[in-house]
Amino acid sequence: MKSLILFILSISLLPFASFASTDKVLTLALGAEPETGFDPIYGWGKYNRPLFQSTLIKRDNALELVSDLALQWQLSDDRRIWSVDLRPDVKFSDGSALTAADVKFSFDTAKQSASLHDLTNLDRVEILDDYSLRFYLKQADITFIDNLVNLAIVPKASYGAQYGLKPIGSGPLAFVRWDRNQQLIMQPNPYYYGKKPEFSKIIVTFSDEDSRYARLRSGQLDLAAIAPRYAKILPPGYKLWSIDSVDNRGIAWPMVPTQADGIGNDVTSDAIIRQAVGMAIDRQVLVQQLLDGFATPAYSIADGLPWGPQLNPTIKPDLEAAKQLLEQNGWQLKVGLRHHGDTAASMTLYYLAGDTVRQQLALAVAQMVKPLGIEIKPVGKSWEAIYLQMHSQPVLLGFGSHSATEVRAVYHSASRGKGYFNSGYYSNLQVDKALDSALGAASWSESLPYWQQAQTLIAHDRPWTWLVNLQHLYAANECLDLAKPGIEAHGHGWPLANNIEQWRWLCPKR
Repeated sequence: MKSLILFILSISLLPFASFASTDKVLTLALGAEPETGFDPIYGWGKYNRPLFQSTLIKRDNALELVSDLALQWQLSDDRRIWSVDLRPDVKFSDGSALTAADVKFSFDTAKQSASLHDLTNLDRVEILDDYSLRFYLKQADITFIDNLVNLAIVPKASYGAQYGLKPIGSGPLAFVRWDRNQQLIMQPNPYYYGKKPEFSKIIVTFSDEDSRYARLRSGQLDLAAIAPRYAKILPPGYKLWSIDSVDNRGIAWPMVPTQADGIGNDVTSDAIIRQAVGMAIDRQVLVQQLLDGFATPAYSIADGLPWGPQLNPTIKPDLEAAKQLLEQNGWQLKVGLRHHGDTAASMTLYYLAGDTVRQQLALAVAQMVKPLGIEIKPVGKSWEAIYLQMHSQPVLLGFGSHSATEVRAVYHSASRGKGYFNSGYYSNLQVDKALDSALGAASWSESLPYWQQAQTLIAHDRPWTWLVNLQHLYAANECLDLAKPGIEAHGHGWPLANNIEQWRWLCPKR
């Protein structure tokens, strides 16, 4: 009996052990641990590649759409039906087949769930055969294709409430074990249809910025995401990788006067206050002195992207002009603090506690507006605590996506008060009209002028004060070649691992 058990074990482990081209175990610290696990239905992989699972379409390093599970995809002439042909003979990491039924199940489940995926415009999914299906939309929406990029496919037969704790998927990596708050262990998926990662195991550890740096110094990590303050003091044997991103930081302002239920702010809802703050902020100081040059000034949610503003202004701080603006519009200085009637120009700026970049930005902004007589009190809290305050006080948030749908989510009045997107209850009917026109455009290229029109209107209203676009920084063992990482989105997930199949270990004896 003992021999039989050993034989069965050896057979069950054989596929996983035979596909790695090196015995090297890679130990990484890439960022935050996903609180809800690795379930795409609830957001895992929405902003970056899900690793355990596959999507129908994916973006390459140049952000162009390329095939993943879908070999072909086509939009009907009325722009309300997407037809998709799947790659045949794809298997999940448990060896079961992936078919159109799994795709339909994934989209139906996400649509019915409290998910990050907005599938309200999806009317139904129709299976034509095992490898082809159609997505029917309620109305034309040129951005629906983003859902084919962002929602990974889960197995209908084995999906359940605990799926995110032990995922099965068709992606390049297979789940081995997750020790919450400590580590995640993965290994190459033997059934993956694409090129497989070269390492025998990949271990992702979870810790804060200071702990990651301490572990780098002791040689315990092959790769770690690092804060800018560590970029110029790397331990010997490590190389700095600075990756371009569309990951930005800015301040979301409450845009309506104080109302019931913790909504609104009588100071930030005054456009003059927001304009004066924008005139006081020196973005070059934030970039060069605060972030050691590992960032660029930010002026919109989509700087440099096709759906962003065509020309970004080069805004130089002008404190005297800002003071004059406040004076002319009734904000008078009393004992060092501006007042408009009985309203004092004082507010709390919330940021995520433990995030040193957000903390430093919040403190710097507070100092920059202080000469104006505007009081900003930075306070670090958990996301849960910030969620309770963000409709009535400004919050230092970050966005930045490979999808234009984020612009609509942040600025359209239909998103007011929904999640973290339009937390300030911003509303402009002209902006809504431009964004709706973008969605209803006949093609992606024809939608671009509408996105850009909306950006011009938004810049005039100033519902956000954008500060910086970050560069993502990583310290990697000099033996680890990361190939050519793509432009990274906002820091949810582990965007650096998007090209993990291309990573190489250059020192076979180490």
